Amino acid sequence: MIRARYAPESDRERIVVDIRTDHDVDRQLWWETTSGEAPPAPDRLDALALALVAKAMNFSQDLRLEGPVSWRLLANLEEYIDAWTMWRPDVFRPVAITADEVIDDRGSGAGPLADRAVAAFSGGVDGVYSAHASHHGLLGRRSLQVAAAVLVQGFDIPIGEDHGFALAAAGAAAMTEEIGVPLVTMRTNWQDVADPEWQMTFGLAITAILHLFSDRAGTALHAADTSYRSITVPWGSNPVTGPLLSSGRMRTVQPGAGVTRTQKVAAIGGLASVREHLRVCWQGDRSGRNCGACEKCVRTKVNFLAAGHGSAPALGVLEPGQIRGLTIGSVGARAVFQELADDTDHLDPELAADIGWLLDQPIQPHG
Repeated sequence: MIRARYAPESDRERIVVDIRTDHDVDRQLWWETTSGEAPPAPDRLDALALALVAKAMNFSQDLRLEGPVSWRLLANLEEYIDAWTMWRPDVFRPVAITADEVIDDRGSGAGPLADRAVAAFSGGVDGVYSAHASHHGLLGRRSLQVAAAVLVQGFDIPIGEDHGFALAAAGAAAMTEEIGVPLVTMRTNWQDVADPEWQMTFGLAITAILHLFSDRAGTALHAADTSYRSITVPWGSNPVTGPLLSSGRMRTVQPGAGVTRTQKVAAIGGLASVREHLRVCWQGDRSGRNCGACEKCVRTKVNFLAAGHGSAPALGVLEPGQIRGLTIGSVGARAVFQELADDTDHLDPELAADIGWLLDQPIQPHG
């Protein structure tokens, strides 16, 4: 069994979790606020349930949470476990989650915080669009006032790369200022302590942090990274299990699945800060900056061209032959290029032909 509780030394700036297991040495998980208004010391262990369920499933160990947990979240996680043990039985096995106290939130909601959201914000197309579109009313009745955008070190930028994270944080600060949303930066050792397979679990890691902000928001925005036209499962962020990461007081939604990546760029590509600071890449030598040459950088350059925004300084100019020098590393990436092939009104014929050529090549998973 895995047992978890908030450590006595936890405070508002650094939330610490004691983890005891039957299969490993005792460990500590922590979330630390490095700038902006920190979340309060938690009054429920909902974030722990989200942070540790993948580890529990991977090691076939039931999870015991030593404190209060929301009923709705526990019920939703039962469904989440059912889905992932069917999708990836090689990584995840059925487990039970129990708690010292279960708070019955079936008849309650976020109350006065229902129209306020906290948004995951890496500085990429999906997160920027999610925060901008929601905060500025572009999503109709789904629009929410974004009370905080959260950028985390320890995910795509490792804990030790402080200079790279400082660059990413400066860019994120410029974008959130133009959007009109407060930025909070945090760091965590979650990947070292609780991550069995990042591509399948990043949604849990991000949403666990968002649940810490229940003092100022009733909705967690974890932006969709594919459209409804090209849903990818199993994948760490998807519209099937993403909404299950919800409690009564913190609903999880994934804005942006109803538009293509090019449509997202059309909505945000005119913002000066986005053109200068958009960050989509983690593969280059310049941590915190785009390499300008990887598959994701190149296709985002094409998104800007297809959206009619030209070249963005953050990414650089699309060079001749760049597309034919790529390999597609995943089904999700192929789907984004297919969307580009279906919408080439702003692309010259040679570029459209290059995209067609790339789609004819086999997928080659990147290491």
